[in-house]
Amino acid sequence: MNQQQDSRDQPFEEIRILGLEPAEDVVEPGRSVFGGESSTEHLPHWTEPPTAPVAAPSSGFAAEEPRWADDVPEHHESQHPVGALDEPTAAAFFDDPSSGSGPSGSFDPPLLPPDDPQPADVGSSSVATAADSGRGRRRRSDRAGTGGGGRDMPSAIITGLGLGALALVAFKVGASAALALSTAVLVLASVEFYGSVRRVGYQPAAFLGIVAVGSLNLGAYWRFEAAVPLVLGLTVLFCLLWYLTGVDRDAPMVNIAVTLFGVLYVGMLGSFAGLMLTDANGIGMLLAAVLATVGYDVGGLFVGRLVGRTQLAAVSPNKTMEGLVGGMVVCFAVCVLVVGRITPFGQGPGDLMSVAVLGIVTAVAAPLGDLCESM
Repeated sequence: MNQQQDSRDQPFEEIRILGLEPAEDVVEPGRSVFGGESSTEHLPHWTEPPTAPVAAPSSGFAAEEPRWADDVPEHHESQHPVGALDEPTAAAFFDDPSSGSGPSGSFDPPLLPPDDPQPADVGSSSVATAADSGRGRRRRSDRAGTGGGGRDMPSAIITGLGLGALALVAFKVGASAALALSTAVLVLASVEFYGSVRRVGYQPAAFLGIVAVGSLNLGAYWRFEAAVPLVLGLTVLFCLLWYLTGVDRDAPMVNIAVTLFGVLYVGMLGSFAGLMLTDANGIGMLLAAVLATVGYDVGGLFVGRLVGRTQLAAVSPNKTMEGLVGGMVVCFAVCVLVVGRITPFGQGPGDLMSVAVLGIVTAVAAPLGDLCESM
């Protein structure tokens, strides 16, 4: 114990580490470790004002003006506090607009399809929607154009001759056969119409529209003109129920309007065929209207292909003024030379004027209907 106590009392010898230089100066309390000041200087009290001149800023920052936070644009990333991104806002903020969906899991398709086609992404693997498939829709070929709009002429001629022969047979059989043929033509026209609007993105109640088109022609023949408003009223009610019950819920207002437009455009206008067949000379009147329209169609097609140069309207670029004039002339000639020999237009001396009026009216109405169809 005494030896241990004696060892504590003895001072330790200096231990020097090799390679270290001895300190040149010992910093006294109250002095700077960086030197440059005399030992006699004392720091002033912190409450006293400064007495020494303030050092000038370095040259690198002297030319720049101070920039305040108000100068930063509000869309800068520093102006978006992270805490303000709650769940719905954050989902919308990090959504990828090019993919059509994002973390929010929602996608709101446009109600109406765009008019101009959009360039397709070759490297994209996304499935095209119904609206995208109809963006590049082409216009219908012109029947009075300069080049026929790429129409297969042999097939068109054969089809026209076949339908003409079928119509003549139906008109020869009687009013019932003519009614069946006209109803079938109207139904096929409505199928084509609703198929066309579906290809450009609309979702009409096609089944209701097709049934209404056929019912309008049949009702006009069996119950005369009183059946037309009844069928139209029932069609409106069933269209509302169609979308109310969930058969189809996409854009009900727009699609109901498209459905009813097809019924009016094809069905109501076509129901005049059934009304004409109720007359004793109804077959002759319907045949006269068909021949006059076919005369304009054929005359405008061939004259436009041969000498057509001047564009008629922007809605149908293939139609020409020369084709229009040629179709009108052929239509009037068919009415005077052919329709004038069909009952009831060939029963009296004053019927020639009736035939001429029919030719003029058809020559004006046919191109207007053709242009409206091309819109």
